[in-house]
Amino acid sequence: MAGWCRLKCESRAGTQDHMVLDSIIAVVGLGYVGAPLALALAKHFEVIGFDIDSGRIQALRSGFDTHTQEYFTPPKSLHYSNARQDLSRASVFIIAVPTPIFADKTPDLTHLQQASQIIGSVLKRGDLIVYESTTYPFCTRYYCAEILQKVSGLTLDRDFFIGYSPERINPGDTRHTLRTITKIIAASTPSAIDRLRAVYGKVVDSLHIAPSIEIAEMAKLIENAQRDLNIAFVNEVAMMCDRLGLSASAVLEAAKSKWNFLPFSPGLVGGHCISVDPYYLCYMLERCAYKPKVLSMGRLVNEQMPAFLARKIHALALDSGLAVRASRVLLLGLSFKENCRDMRNSKTPILRKKLKKRGFKVKVYDPLIDTKEAKRMFGFNPLKSLEDKKFDIIVLLNAHQEFVNLDLRQYANPVHIVFDMKNVLPYATHRL
Repeated sequence: MAGWCRLKCESRAGTQDHMVLDSIIAVVGLGYVGAPLALALAKHFEVIGFDIDSGRIQALRSGFDTHTQEYFTPPKSLHYSNARQDLSRASVFIIAVPTPIFADKTPDLTHLQQASQIIGSVLKRGDLIVYESTTYPFCTRYYCAEILQKVSGLTLDRDFFIGYSPERINPGDTRHTLRTITKIIAASTPSAIDRLRAVYGKVVDSLHIAPSIEIAEMAKLIENAQRDLNIAFVNEVAMMCDRLGLSASAVLEAAKSKWNFLPFSPGLVGGHCISVDPYYLCYMLERCAYKPKVLSMGRLVNEQMPAFLARKIHALALDSGLAVRASRVLLLGLSFKENCRDMRNSKTPILRKKLKKRGFKVKVYDPLIDTKEAKRMFGFNPLKSLEDKKFDIIVLLNAHQEFVNLDLRQYANPVHIVFDMKNVLPYATHRL
């Protein structure tokens, strides 16, 4: 393990030095990252879009993306498949599968292992395998590459080559896109870097070449851990202000008047990156006998937010004279952030559960999400519409534009609370 922590990147020349662009690329894992990447690459290359989910493949073939709920026209150069043998035609493989965490907050590499085994079974001499899945430093080289070697019988940097290019897809963001976001690339040899530059250079405007795969892996983790810590700080500011009887919104607004104050806002931290990546980094550091302090405390603060909000809403209900066990609560927002359909690691279900334990009757509504998928993920049925329903407490968790455009008071009983987590509703009765 000490070798892992001291390793420096030493590029070695391969016996097959490909300087020409490969004609067929396979994108393995067609989720929020892989699906748009496959479409972008298909404008310049022949692409095989591979996923083990046959339902996902069928939907994409028909021109419908169930994740974004959008229709599109699949180009002739893009072939969707869940048949492993189809992958044997490719010479560049881009792996973009999920890397979640287990209940104990340790990395769940199940999808990464399975994808590596599948690619290893079709691997040929001269092939290049690029990982986009978020993981900890040294995982690509010592975990993924070992699987590739074991399954294929081939040798890294002699028979095949690896690269790492961390995904930076931001679901729901129309400004920062695959084309406009700078792409980090790293590889095991200089010639592999040249191949990565030739592939990704077709679909992004800017590339950053990292000195090693491990540096690229680490960069991905800290860019999300930094945001996690920034939000953790303002979340704790909200908790401190609540204890002091001060308005956190007013305090933060005053602080923003200074030119170099970073304008972060309190909130529930979910999603596929910010609430997961710090645990990957903590896991690897602890294996190197280092206990990260700031990183761990930031995660602890953000994980405490649902409990803090449940206590806050309970206290507001009592102060307003509402009977807790008779109060109907509406939580607005089930995706992990505003104007986004992605529900991965949403903290709304945790807040819902804590409020129900306190006796509230809780409903959740989000017009952007797939209610059937929400039932599968979380075990409860979100409202399909608000219609003429009335609530005693309305909590805005996500500032979806649809929510901002509504006057939420039309869904409130005469004595009510409109709790605005995002500080965007001028008529809100309460804020942090």
